[in-house]
Amino acid sequence: SIEQKLDKITKATPEDIRRLLSDYDNVTARAVVPALIRFTSERQLDEEAKRYLNLVKTWDFQADPGSEAQTVYQVWMDSLRVAVWNDELLQVTPKAPMPDEQVLVELLLKDSASVFYDDINTPARETARDVVTSALNKAAGKLAAAENEGKLEWAKFKNTSIFHLLKEALPSFARRGLPMGGYGNTINAVTVNHGPSWRMIVHLTRDTEAYVVYPGGQSGNPGSPYYDNFIDKWAAGEYYKAWIMKKGEEGSDRLVWKMIFKKG
Repeated sequence: SIEQKLDKITKATPEDIRRLLSDYDNVTARAVVPALIRFTSERQLDEEAKRYLNLVKTWDFQADPGSEAQTVYQVWMDSLRVAVWNDELLQVTPKAPMPDEQVLVELLLKDSASVFYDDINTPARETARDVVTSALNKAAGKLAAAENEGKLEWAKFKNTSIFHLLKEALPSFARRGLPMGGYGNTINAVTVNHGPSWRMIVHLTRDTEAYVVYPGGQSGNPGSPYYDNFIDKWAAGEYYKAWIMKKGEEGSDRLVWKMIFKKG
């Protein structure tokens, strides 16, 4: 968590904070993967599922752009969420929203005998071991399809994209397939099309030292080279040093243009 990371930093520098804001450590996975492995019956896994399980077993829990284990983990958890909740939720009208991932994590860690593991549509009474194992077998099909397309690495699978505000009408103005890791369960919480946008690091020295970046550009004109010129730097976790103009710098050659307001 952010709190745990901050506890390890003393005399923080801008570089410390830059690293923190770019952190891909999946603390949720660190907590729940041991339970997933414990509830998995390996003898009931398909061969592909066994291979994907081994990726998770040796994972360093970094949701890096090139991580295949992060992809396996997230697809497995998504499959498990559906298996645990959907049979009950589909009985409700209107359909209730599915609990978020953290609720499932708490269930796995604290209640191995919950009634929610049972599929109410079958005569058998499924256990945590049944549903976790089945979820990985089901996830393996989606993972194999992604792997066959060369998209098992997390950044390729997730396909982070930044769209124009009118994304349905102007899909050509989007920037797709950014080489970014992370997810909603990491500090650098970049999902498919949402995430931390404006980033700022301010060092409160005598003369303010600030670093800024955002996923766009300095022009709203799609025909301008400044329409999306910040995106690559933002995706890489890099920053621009901000110029905070002081009195006496009005004539600086760093000024590109001025706007002067006069009474009409």
